[in-house]
Amino acid sequence: MSAPLLPTTLCVPPRPGELCAPVTVELAGPQTFLELTSRHRITAAVPDEAAGTVAVTIEFTDPAGSRSVHVRFDLVADDEEVSSRSRLLARYAHDGRPMAAYGTYLGVVSDEN
Repeated sequence: MSAPLLPTTLCVPPRPGELCAPVTVELAGPQTFLELTSRHRITAAVPDEAAGTVAVTIEFTDPAGSRSVHVRFDLVADDEEVSSRSRLLARYAHDGRPMAAYGTYLGVVSDEN
């Protein structure tokens, strides 16, 4: 069973020395979809086992210098099949069930939006 490796990125890591703004997002449902800058770093994934949520801290680069991408975060049973593109962010237990948090890069945001 693999362990989470943080920090990680779902797309491209920030350049060395590039300024980043940290934001913490609470994942409260089975799936959360976000639009991030392509250059980002996930530095923490902290489960709240009582609530069944995971707080994910993401460091964003300046959106003016990085394309926007769609990502999905999943809170699933630890033994559930996930995409080979998904990155393990955390393992935890909720209501006595082993759970896992994953992040997945979905693609570049269309300019038509």
